[in-house]
Amino acid sequence: MFLILMILNWVAVAPWAAPGDPVELEKIVVTSSRMAQANYKLPSNVTVIDREDITASGAQNISDVLRQELGVNVYDTSTVKTSVVDIRGFGDTATRNVLVLVNDRKVNSIDISGPDLIQIPLESVERIEIIRGAGSVLYGDNAVGGVVNIITKKGKGDLSGKTTFSGGSYHTRGGDVELSGSKKKLSYYHYSKYYDHGGYRSNSELLSKDFTTRIGYDLSKRLSGDLWMVWHEDGYRLPGGLNDTELQTLGRRGSANENDFASSKDRSVKLNLDILPWPEDLAWGHVTFDYSYRNRDTYALFDFGASGATATKRTIDTHGISTKYIFDHELFNCDVNFVTGLDYYDVENDILGSGAGLSISTDDLTISKEELGAYLYGEYELIRKLFVNAGGRYQKAYYTFDRMDTPFYETRDPSVQAYLFGLKYEYAQASNVYLNVQQTFRFLATDEWYDTFAGLNTNLKEQTGIQYEVGLKHNFDDRLVLSITPYWMDIKDEIFFDPVSIPFGSNRNYDKTRRRGLEIGSEVDVLKFIEIPGIRKLEFFSNYTYQKPRFRDGTFDGKDIPLVARHQATGGVRLHWGRYTQISLSSSYVGSRFAINDTLNETPPVKPYYTLDSKIAWSLSSWEAFVAVNNILNEKYFSYVVKSTTSTVKDHYPAPERNFQAGVGWRF
Repeated sequence: MFLILMILNWVAVAPWAAPGDPVELEKIVVTSSRMAQANYKLPSNVTVIDREDITASGAQNISDVLRQELGVNVYDTSTVKTSVVDIRGFGDTATRNVLVLVNDRKVNSIDISGPDLIQIPLESVERIEIIRGAGSVLYGDNAVGGVVNIITKKGKGDLSGKTTFSGGSYHTRGGDVELSGSKKKLSYYHYSKYYDHGGYRSNSELLSKDFTTRIGYDLSKRLSGDLWMVWHEDGYRLPGGLNDTELQTLGRRGSANENDFASSKDRSVKLNLDILPWPEDLAWGHVTFDYSYRNRDTYALFDFGASGATATKRTIDTHGISTKYIFDHELFNCDVNFVTGLDYYDVENDILGSGAGLSISTDDLTISKEELGAYLYGEYELIRKLFVNAGGRYQKAYYTFDRMDTPFYETRDPSVQAYLFGLKYEYAQASNVYLNVQQTFRFLATDEWYDTFAGLNTNLKEQTGIQYEVGLKHNFDDRLVLSITPYWMDIKDEIFFDPVSIPFGSNRNYDKTRRRGLEIGSEVDVLKFIEIPGIRKLEFFSNYTYQKPRFRDGTFDGKDIPLVARHQATGGVRLHWGRYTQISLSSSYVGSRFAINDTLNETPPVKPYYTLDSKIAWSLSSWEAFVAVNNILNEKYFSYVVKSTTSTVKDHYPAPERNFQAGVGWRF
């Protein structure tokens, strides 16, 4: 009730941004409603990070950008290759409950490995859109806690290019080349990158290579196409965790797993067609068609010493087809936004295991998943500036499990329906208050259905739930933008790893879980209040997230879900000084949380940590340079900690201490 009263109080002071005041409208987003709308019009908690924000942030990769945002927690196992994005408190299962898209193409894997963020070079990104909360109706599987859509650059203008060389702590070095332009109906963009990171810890090196090309062509005023191609290759070491004894003997930068390593190759292509099938003077909307193909090969080897070593090779082929019809025009002087479409994915995962000694893996099987989803979503202006929105989705999947070394063949065919309903009132320009109710769901990853030692678990069910959300976004004459979003999410049959099941833990459905939280974000443009000589831009931002995810009933009734901090906060400042200098300073706080597998909350929580990062960049004529200092306060912390399933021993994954990065670039 307090939150509702607070929102009503903000609505009462709406004259701060009265309709007649000059307000610069916010950025355009695509993902939240699967059609282009202004950010402030959307009935959800959405953030758009544009290219200018990315450049000023001091981030070196996608993970660094996301960890500064409201309600987002990013953790890894001592290497950026293993970064995981968590939204709204899913902890260890975040890879399956947060959907990541690149140019609207799904990059979540069929297994539990999750999206591979290292294969998306930050320098090729135009903007990033973050939708917090449920997105199951519009996006289907995996979109429970939130959706992240990464939009890459397109070519425009005359032929231009850029090359950059950088280096830093831990023997880091890299270089990239970018070419882009457009001519008449054709646009083109190419980016390639080489990155060699020595690693903060022993056996944590990473070497990656990337090539991406995007070509657009307007065949006519009623038909345009976009072709996007990606090739990525990497090899990386796996330092593993350190228990208390190993931390004392090997130190934070040591590794007890000196021989573990992995590699991956990722190749994909996506074709988009935008079609206007009727005369231009008829405002009947337009149709889009997407086809995508992705081939991903991975290899991992783990050495268990006297027990032997085990290696697993996986090949995943994904075909995807998505088509949608969009109508976004006025009818009878009222705004009408409507989208309906089909999403189809056909994924085949070949798994081949090998090894020696007691650790031998004899897997030789193919797991496939065929998935079809149909959805519709509409938003109608009921009365002036009051919108009602509703939508629904039907999703069906068909799994097959086929072992080559034994006469084993099983199938599963789960299906689910989900609906949403909401209201939104645009009480002032660039400001709105909204509420929505949306059902959520998630199908099982292949590693949750099947285990090398336990086999296929036929008793597991798909995860379902419902989310309640109310929110406010208020723009005070472009001087201050404030957002407040309380939410409540109940989930039934949540899929998670139960460490107390006999003998060594197993995947299962938990009866009920509940997540409650509050997200508060603000941005202040200081120069709208006061002019400062020599300063072209001075902005402050601050975010605070409170989240309380808990098990309900059952074995872990009332216990916190592991690896989710109750309190999180980020903040910072972005300064443009004179014509050539940009300075950024950002901070992040993550509160205490229980270690992975500590579902009984029986061991002391992991200590909270605070980090401070900075970047200074100069741009002069065709040259630019930057210097970045990360973890300025030299905080010694762990973003990821795992408890043993058989004892209270914990494995810690140390994060880097103070480190530096510098680079120089030339535009031509």
